[in-house]
Amino acid sequence: MITNKPKTEAFYLELGQLTSDSVRHLAPSFDHLPPNPYADGEFRLRRYSRFSIEQGKLHHLPSQAFVQDESINHFQGNVVRSYEEIDENIVKDPAFVELFEHFQKMASIVDHTPIEVHQLRIFADHKSAEVAPEGVHQDGFDRIGIYVMQRYNIQGGNINVHLDKKSPALISHDFDKGEFVVLNDRKFFHSAQPIKPVDGDQGYMDIFVLTANLVH
Repeated sequence: MITNKPKTEAFYLELGQLTSDSVRHLAPSFDHLPPNPYADGEFRLRRYSRFSIEQGKLHHLPSQAFVQDESINHFQGNVVRSYEEIDENIVKDPAFVELFEHFQKMASIVDHTPIEVHQLRIFADHKSAEVAPEGVHQDGFDRIGIYVMQRYNIQGGNINVHLDKKSPALISHDFDKGEFVVLNDRKFFHSAQPIKPVDGDQGYMDIFVLTANLVH
């Protein structure tokens, strides 16, 4: 689902789903994520890259470290983190471009805007694992997109959307198979339920998170 909103219409959130072909192309790449040397490495593998999109073409931006202020991320705030780039074979895949086209059009992001993307596998071995250890939070951007590619052998992991930090979930859904939510991160908060394996072996969920600030 792609929507084209008038520029005068305020953006709040959009829900949708990528095509099954896109999921089929992108999902295998999560099997090759490198170790994560930071505090969340006990339950999250990650790659991180920056792009811009212009007339449907992706442009890979120079690498840089990722850091969030402690006021936004109490779990790993003020920690300068460097991750391996997203694999070039995935970057060249038309399904990866489709991911950015969805995000750009739904969130009214103009060409040339820097877009950050995190490729994450959250895994649980024989016990529960936090999907979002920050709790109910904002990421500190104008727009965020959470795209869940697949879930395997887990229960829990619902993505929740909140009106404020103390409110109950306005939306709570076990996103899967390319389902996504794109949010105005200045107006909404989000969280996620922990995951745990269904049968005692490892379970996981695979997610792309895209973030951007509007260019004025």
